[in-house]
Amino acid sequence: MHSTADYLTFGQWRYLRSIGQLQSLSASADPEVLTLEPRLHKLLNFFLDHKDLVLSREDLLTAVWGEDSGSDESLTRAIAGLRRALQDSRVEPVYIATLSKKGYCWLAAVAPVALPPESDTEDAPAEPLDLIGTQQAIDKWHDKKLTKLKRIRYIWFSTLVLILFSFAFALLLSKMNEKATLPRYLQLTPVSALDGKEQTPLLSADQSLMVFQHQPADSTHWHWVVQQLASMQIRRDQQKFQQLSQPHWLDSEQIVFRAQQQQECAFWRKTVKNQFEAAIPLFSCHQFIAAGQAMTPEGLYWLDLDPATGQSQLWLWQQDTSQRLLMTFPAHWRAVSHLIVKNKKAYAIAQSGYSYSALLELDLSGSDWSTITEFDFSANQLAWWGENELLVNKSARQLQVLSLRTGTSRVFGEMTFNLADSSVWQHSLLAAYPAQAVTDLRQLEWQEQNNQIVTLPFADSNRSEYLLLAHQDQYFFVSERSGLPQLWRSQGQVTEQISQFETQHAIGQLLWFEGQLLLLIDRQLYHFSAGQLAPFMQKKLNSEGFVVCADTLYWVSRNQQSWALQQLQQGKISEVLKDVVNVQCGPENSLVLQLQNSAHVKQWRQGQISTLPIQINWRTTESRAWVSTTTGLYWLSGYGTELNYYDWQDQQQQQWPLAEPAQALMSDNGTVFVQQFRAQDTDIVWLHPEPAE
Repeated sequence: MHSTADYLTFGQWRYLRSIGQLQSLSASADPEVLTLEPRLHKLLNFFLDHKDLVLSREDLLTAVWGEDSGSDESLTRAIAGLRRALQDSRVEPVYIATLSKKGYCWLAAVAPVALPPESDTEDAPAEPLDLIGTQQAIDKWHDKKLTKLKRIRYIWFSTLVLILFSFAFALLLSKMNEKATLPRYLQLTPVSALDGKEQTPLLSADQSLMVFQHQPADSTHWHWVVQQLASMQIRRDQQKFQQLSQPHWLDSEQIVFRAQQQQECAFWRKTVKNQFEAAIPLFSCHQFIAAGQAMTPEGLYWLDLDPATGQSQLWLWQQDTSQRLLMTFPAHWRAVSHLIVKNKKAYAIAQSGYSYSALLELDLSGSDWSTITEFDFSANQLAWWGENELLVNKSARQLQVLSLRTGTSRVFGEMTFNLADSSVWQHSLLAAYPAQAVTDLRQLEWQEQNNQIVTLPFADSNRSEYLLLAHQDQYFFVSERSGLPQLWRSQGQVTEQISQFETQHAIGQLLWFEGQLLLLIDRQLYHFSAGQLAPFMQKKLNSEGFVVCADTLYWVSRNQQSWALQQLQQGKISEVLKDVVNVQCGPENSLVLQLQNSAHVKQWRQGQISTLPIQINWRTTESRAWVSTTTGLYWLSGYGTELNYYDWQDQQQQQWPLAEPAQALMSDNGTVFVQQFRAQDTDIVWLHPEPAE
């Protein structure tokens, strides 16, 4: 059979170049075939072999007639004859153009026509076909191919329908499973009942004992406790630590954990099964992270901070080797925590800032990560619920189950409010309760006679009070004394509730701006007046840390790669400065800033930035753990047990211990207030599902 390049089309013509036959593409059912005489046949083939090139008269004479055989007149007659055969025009050429004093050029696009393979033609002749026979062979081959394709398409279509039906059925089952009603938990059953705080419960593989950490009511340190579940007998370890992380089984008798001791962070292993043995240090770490490690057969995966940049990192420790760095996370994330691992895939929570977070999937084999979903809250729990579902929670709210397949979530009932360190054991929940203690607002006062800082009651009740805003002689704060979080006002001897919210609102900040009381609720600023809420401005995604300084509203916002300081002044929003992650008002109309990549506090005045001799690390300090006043800057350290002060005028620093750990600081420019957790026991509890009917 002919090669594919034998049969060509150009313009309105089919052409079989091996025997020089032309047929019009617009021919009737009885097509007329023109066979070129040998010289024109050879001339046309030469043009087709050199299309888009300028061919001189000498090139054509040599190629078609041979050396010293042709003449200009014979070439001119041949060109004219070929044009007549192709029905071409010298004035408006479609195929052959005359270029003055240069020669000729072929213009039309040329396309090969696929010929049927010999194996597909039953009666293939030994000699080449003419153009009509070739076209008939092609048509016959295409007819057979079309019939065959129809059969193949029918088979593929039937198979595809079956596959799609099976997939849809499987997806329906999966959806039904994911939308299935979650277990109802109706009763809390205490597992332990020690005085003080208990947290991070861990069951043994045979579920015969439980390991957890305990802080006695009269102590600021933690130690390990083992409880036999059958007899309920407990054993207390005498070794104490400032902070203890979640434990993990290293083997059937030993646990591995991270601890803070004498301001040093390290990983330890400890025998706990039959008796306590002294903990053995394994290796040091840079930052204590309570839920930042996971034990697997490959080794211990753990999260840490780079001491140079502050960026979160993922490491692997194996017992027969040293630590190995696997990946470093973006600098614009505040932290990465809550690491869990299964089947070469790890999941963790990235804290984008103070108020936003994201679920990450980490590819441990490829040392790469991706974002599964983003939360408009700060998630603080992560555990496995099923093969493709996770338990996720935000502070003091209901647990929810997140599907890794669809990204949708389902919420448990109210009995899962205020749980911490939750894990699943045969559909029962093991957790610490309550996760968050009652908070009080108290006023800080310096006692000269005792040379110490004391706290005085501000607004006492049996429920939580938090956030405080002073305006003239009024104090606004949030209290849960009437059930749901409500806005209260204190003026002189009168304290009254001024809101009547009927649903749970996550009130994040109170501000006074342009003569209005503003509330930050679920990331949206609202104007509050006469008991009613009205949006103050369009919701700003990934924005937080609002503050009013010199009649200007400032806040920080995050895009995909970095942070920036924004301002609202005279109704216009503009960007002030990049890389700012937190802001406070400073003296003399200045701003006090925390930057993304610096632990030192900065002061910004009239476009100039200076560095203050103060270190408040954005990545390890809570947003409301520092406050600026007209006289100086206050901040908390030592896990809320130390109050620090920097005086604007004499530029000196002081530090005082606090009798009770503090969570947040607030100020009315003359007085500093502190938000503290009330002393309260926490217990390890079981939540068993309601029996099926």
